[in-house]
Formats: sequence, C-alpha cells, structure tokens
Amino acid sequence: MGKQVNFYMAGADELDFIRFARSDREVGLFGYGLPSDEIVLLDELPSPKEPGWFHVWLWDMANSPRPVLRFVREQRHYVVDPFASEVVEFSRSILDGQCLSRGRIWAEMIGWRMDDPLHTFRKPGTFVRWFRRLGSWLTRRSMSTSDGGYLLPGAQEHVDGGGMLSQLFFAE
Repeated sequence: MGKQVNFYMAGADELDFIRFARSDREVGLFGYGLPSDEIVLLDELPSPKEPGWFHVWLWDMANSPRPVLRFVREQRHYVVDPFASEVVEFSRSILDGQCLSRGRIWAEMIGWRMDDPLHTFRKPGTFVRWFRRLGSWLTRRSMSTSDGGYLLPGAQEHVDGGGMLSQLFFAE
C-alpha cells in the first residue's frame, strides 16, 4: 500500500524541499523516463521546458539499493518499478497561467516483484522513516487545505497575489 502527501509548492518551496531531502544523506534525483538502464542523476530539478520535468524520483543512495528498472517497449524507454524499488516519487506542482496544480510525494510501502507477484514484502524501516521525515517536513512548513493537501509558503504567496489552486492539471 502506498503513502502520499499532497501539496501546493512554488519554485522556492521546491528548492527548500530538495535541499532538506539532501541535508543529511546522499539523495539521487532522476527523471521518470530513462533512455537506457543507466540511472543518470540530476544536480537540480529539471526546467519546465524539459520533457517530463514535473515527475522525478528521489533515491536515498546510501541506504537503499539501486532502483529496479523495466523497459517499456511501446515507449522505448526505461522506468522505475516503484513496487520493487525504494524510491519516492516527487510529482511537482504545475503553474499554468494563474492556476497552480497540486503535487505530491508518494512511495509504495508494500513491495512485490514482477517475476513473483504473489510474494509481497514490507519496505525496510529506514525507507519508511525517510518517507515520513520528508512528509513531516512538508506538513510542518505549510497550512492544510480543504482538499486534504498542504499549502507551502511560496504557494501561499501565489494565492495572496490572486492565483488559484487546482487539484488537477488539464493539458490543452
């Protein structure tokens, strides 16, 4: 079963979050679709001009094994298997005009492997505690919203300046 924390973040909030995630451990950051089975780590969050910029993975490289990747033949790229891997999905808030969409962190806590889907396992306590630590950082620095999310300071400035919030992003 997965765990998630929903939020509204602006650019400065994201930088603070990533800085916190990396403050006490070596956290690898990488994109959703990979051209090969090599995990290319990012130094910073991708620009909104880059494909797939809104979805990245966080990997605690010192405490978790290399993520399991699988090849998606139809799309000709590799993706992380979140059920077999100890990774945190970071889906970023998207600003479209005056509308800021909700983002989230998410991780699967009960794992299984494609080669043995009937056998499940609990993710290690170190991983679960790391996810809780990230979620706690988000909730302590924000206000809760009526839709069950959390509004971080930069997103609050967006609202104070006349911006709107949306649970969903609708591409044109």
